[in-house]
Amino acid sequence: MSSLTFTFLGKPYSLRALATFCVILSIAGCSSMGFTELFSDYAEQLRNARTAQLKGDFKTAAAMIVEPKTNQNNYTLNLLEKARLHYLANDWEQSRQDFALVSKVLDEEANKAKLRVSKGISNVAALVSSDNVITYQVPTYEQTMLHSYQALNYLFLGKLESALVEVRRANLVQENALKQNQQALLSEQTSFDNNSLKQAYPSMSAMIGDIKNGFQNAYTFYLSAILYEAASQPNDAYIDYKRALEIYPNNHYLQQDVLRLASKLKMKDDLALFTSQFGAYQSSDIAGGGELVIIVENGAINPKQEVRINLPIYSRVNQPRLFSLALPVYTGALTSYPPLQINVRGQNYSSEQIVRLQSLASKQLQEQMPGLVTRQAMRLAAKEQLRSSMSKQGGEIGNILAVLYNATSEQADTRSWLTLPDEVQILRLTLPAGKQQIDVRVGGKTQSIEVEIRPNRIGLLNMTTIGSFQGHKFTSL
Repeated sequence: MSSLTFTFLGKPYSLRALATFCVILSIAGCSSMGFTELFSDYAEQLRNARTAQLKGDFKTAAAMIVEPKTNQNNYTLNLLEKARLHYLANDWEQSRQDFALVSKVLDEEANKAKLRVSKGISNVAALVSSDNVITYQVPTYEQTMLHSYQALNYLFLGKLESALVEVRRANLVQENALKQNQQALLSEQTSFDNNSLKQAYPSMSAMIGDIKNGFQNAYTFYLSAILYEAASQPNDAYIDYKRALEIYPNNHYLQQDVLRLASKLKMKDDLALFTSQFGAYQSSDIAGGGELVIIVENGAINPKQEVRINLPIYSRVNQPRLFSLALPVYTGALTSYPPLQINVRGQNYSSEQIVRLQSLASKQLQEQMPGLVTRQAMRLAAKEQLRSSMSKQGGEIGNILAVLYNATSEQADTRSWLTLPDEVQILRLTLPAGKQQIDVRVGGKTQSIEVEIRPNRIGLLNMTTIGSFQGHKFTSL
């Protein structure tokens, strides 16, 4: 093959150079990924869908998401986006189907060791292109939200037992993540100076806040506790209320739920401890009434941005060289959302935050950073070898082609589940049985919502505020 040549700009070049370049493109542009995905930022790909979502046009937004195909690296991510939008559009059955497909993939990844081989192949492709060619790995916080939304789908479809299965799965995801404690990420060996990374990489502390890790989600524990109560399993509910309280100790509603069940279950030691911390349980005086739990989802999670930083990385001959790396980052500060407010019988109630998904996403990215930089360093070394080879075989043109490809293909992996809310707040109160008209005020707007409260039962009101849209869903558990 080396004797064959092609002509470019009037000069002959070895077809070996052309073949090498074609190999690069074939690996990077394999059937699992289109060139739009390779060279385009993920948030830009979803820009029109997110615009429609912010207007409350959820069906249109769902239709704008790329149709998921099993052989594509964004298959699960596209399904997650569609499933959340179908949920917002009250198409709970379609949302359920989409989430079920993602769950199936996650189960296969967990149970079949042979998938490790396919991941290795994807990583080989990443060495000559970017992390965008790696099959999307659903992070822990997104998995917990997947199962939480699936539980809500089942609730609005009137299937409490199926919903309970999903919240158990959500909690199991967190338990497994806690056991692993991100050891795989922390154990990765890198060939760069961590201090250099800390100095060059933008701080995400404003986005992270004071959370301890990127996988513990108090909202999923709270949702499971509510469902356990609805299923007359107070002991299980008590455990998960306490788990949620451990993550959000200042949430008044969590404090009251723990105090209430500690008293009901005669947990004397716990009751004494929690009473000393939070005060006495404030019991309701409405005989024969029922509970109204309001879940408020605010905003939309921010997309990752690309940042390019220069880091010294050691070459094959152990000489430090300054390389430019393209890395994902969350920029800016957390958005402040006003609480939902209700006035009932002369008493004011305000919702309180139970999870900040933006903070979980930022913390999870921070925990991933050592592995991301390691792959970048390996990729830069591999691309440099390819450039050198193409330069030798194709001369100046081969060198130019390799340089252009390396520059354009080096894109940060900015993929994440972008149709998720930014934060979730909760509010709980006791109301008289029967149909109740409640006036809720959020974001300067007041809505009058009718709910039907059943004696000694829980009514669940899910409210969504995003962009110019405010909507709600209600069901009795």
